Amino acid sequence: MSYPFFSVVIPTYNRAGFIVKTLRSVLAQTYSHYEIIVVDNCSTDNTVEVLEPFVASGQIQFIRHDRNYERSCSRNTGMAAAKGDFLTLLDSDDIMYPACLEDAATYIQANPTTRLFHNLAEIIDDNGAVVYRFTYPSLDNRWQAIAEGNFLSCIGDFIHREIYEKYRFDTDPSMPGLEDWDFWLQILADYEVGRLEKTNSGVLQHVGRSVNNQDIERLQSGFVRMFSKLTADAHLHSIYGRYLQRMRATCQLYLATLANSGRNYRAALRFLKAAAANDWRVVPTKRFVRLLQIALLRSDTSRAAERVGLRRLLAR
Repeated sequence: MSYPFFSVVIPTYNRAGFIVKTLRSVLAQTYSHYEIIVVDNCSTDNTVEVLEPFVASGQIQFIRHDRNYERSCSRNTGMAAAKGDFLTLLDSDDIMYPACLEDAATYIQANPTTRLFHNLAEIIDDNGAVVYRFTYPSLDNRWQAIAEGNFLSCIGDFIHREIYEKYRFDTDPSMPGLEDWDFWLQILADYEVGRLEKTNSGVLQHVGRSVNNQDIERLQSGFVRMFSKLTADAHLHSIYGRYLQRMRATCQLYLATLANSGRNYRAALRFLKAAAANDWRVVPTKRFVRLLQIALLRSDTSRAAERVGLRRLLAR
């Protein structure tokens, strides 16, 4: 075993009010063989000042970009700087539970040939209370699982050096919000994925989350780019070609969720119609029915749950 065994890469931008809690959750790990790499995307708040004590004490490696390149570039920068046998990504407003790394190390010892696995995650509020527990697909067909939604997201995933030295996030400006799904589609085309059946990661729900402030037109451009890559690459198309219509339907459902959240109910209905046209099998699902009810009734009674669902629609 080499040291540090784990590299924890934390991209950040204007998260001075959250990142200390995130860092403390890593520093409180019951397993000690890790490094923390924080990549700041040229924050305009007091992030640098907040992180100074952690830098001075040698608790983190701090890298600051000269401008905001978006989080894909930050993740790539962190992966390039990492020295760990395994790397895990953690957003600067999320939480790593105390035994996360220890349980991951135990899993690796029990599965020495593993190159990629993930633990379970849940959405929590400011007090740590559970807001939502994710459900996860079977891994019997990993290609279908990732094609039907990004169940891996970018929390609680552990990537061997063999992978993180080889793959990179797409830094195209249209991709934010989709870059992680695109990333995992590429990796799962080539690698099996395992699952550590324990909830060891917390996603903090707050109004400032980037997933709650996404631009529909920009996302549509991102979807076009992602599908272009999947169809243009012979290897990826050979694997995911059979799932493309379901993937397109999933994307339309996500856009419908965003439209409902912004009270643009007519647009939501258009996206739902497009989802049904791409794959009629989504129509009887709970997700489709819920979104249709919101769009037709113009109901705001479930807006809190709806905002939580924004992340989940691309995470499943």
